[in-house]
Amino acid sequence: MNFGPLSRSGGERRLNVAITRAKYNVKLVGSIKPTDIDLERVSADGPKLLRAYIDFAINGTDVLIRETTESDIVEHDSPFEASVFNFLDRKGYKIGTQVGCSGYRIDMAVKHPTLSGRYVLGIECDGAAYHSARTARERDRLRQEVLESMGWKIYRIWSTDWIKDNVTEGNRLIAAVEDAIANYGVDDDYFDADFDSENGNNSDSFVSVDEKVISVAEKINPYGFEPNIQTSFSTLPRDRFGYLDIVDCIMLLVNEQFPLHYELMCQRLASLYGNEKATVKVRRNVDYGLRRLGDKIIRKGEFLFPAGYSKIIFKTPNTRKINHISTEELVEAMYIILGQSIGINRESLCTETSKVYFERSGKNIGIAMNEACDLLITQGRAKENGGKLSIVNG
Repeated sequence: MNFGPLSRSGGERRLNVAITRAKYNVKLVGSIKPTDIDLERVSADGPKLLRAYIDFAINGTDVLIRETTESDIVEHDSPFEASVFNFLDRKGYKIGTQVGCSGYRIDMAVKHPTLSGRYVLGIECDGAAYHSARTARERDRLRQEVLESMGWKIYRIWSTDWIKDNVTEGNRLIAAVEDAIANYGVDDDYFDADFDSENGNNSDSFVSVDEKVISVAEKINPYGFEPNIQTSFSTLPRDRFGYLDIVDCIMLLVNEQFPLHYELMCQRLASLYGNEKATVKVRRNVDYGLRRLGDKIIRKGEFLFPAGYSKIIFKTPNTRKINHISTEELVEAMYIILGQSIGINRESLCTETSKVYFERSGKNIGIAMNEACDLLITQGRAKENGGKLSIVNG
């Protein structure tokens, strides 16, 4: 996110000079998309305006009518909205509040995990904005119709349902968010402006290239990783009082999410005991459940595996912190990436694996990636020759 002089104070003036001095036209050639410039990681005006200019160059004046902003501070109209926000925030999703244009705002919106500045799902709560509408028709139908006509995907939560059973409603919300992320598709014209259209612009082309058609799914998930689906306890049996058995919940979580960090499991099960966080009470019950399961669960340090597992399957998108991801899982993801890469060195492999898991890199992430690379070589599944890594066949 460093754009040289543009990132410095007054850098926006350099951009202004660069884009306003042509006498006839401007041809913009680049290797990045607007969404590659992460607005949360830049503070100077130069990079922000560069992103807006690239967007405008690709899409023209259409970008001006979809100018979307969010509140700089977290705002909630009610404790109900705050509860929903905190629930999603604890799950690792990035959330914006009071998102929209002018005075027309959505209560909160879930941001895309990898495409900067893109929202995958708008969440409407029956808070102050809802009750301030003059008529039921305006509250229940018109707002959603207008938002959907602008390209938004909307999910509504009713406070009565949330208060009555926030576990079930929370699971439904997570399912809706994961579905929105998995099926998020951007108009192909946004990414690949077609300059050889019926307008006749191909007369200025100097080079003709046969381009491979790549689907939206391949762009978002180029390595074909399995989709990460939130575990639901709705299919588990309940006792005559309507309670779930902690053993059933632990077994389901471990089977679907292994290698699962002990702390993450405690956080996931906290709601069963009416808690928002993994308290001493929650951990005590989880430990009791693990003892009941005995050798059905394998524990390696802080990570839990089902007995008899054969292969770790990496799933995307990832919402966990690096300390909640096992080295064995990183090795599996790295092995798949290496298998689809030619002439890649250690640094590039670690960087590419980091991108799959996170939008950023850091000291702890770098250490974890290098440890995984070392283990991959130690296992004899990869070899390093002349600074390049490759898969060991057989």
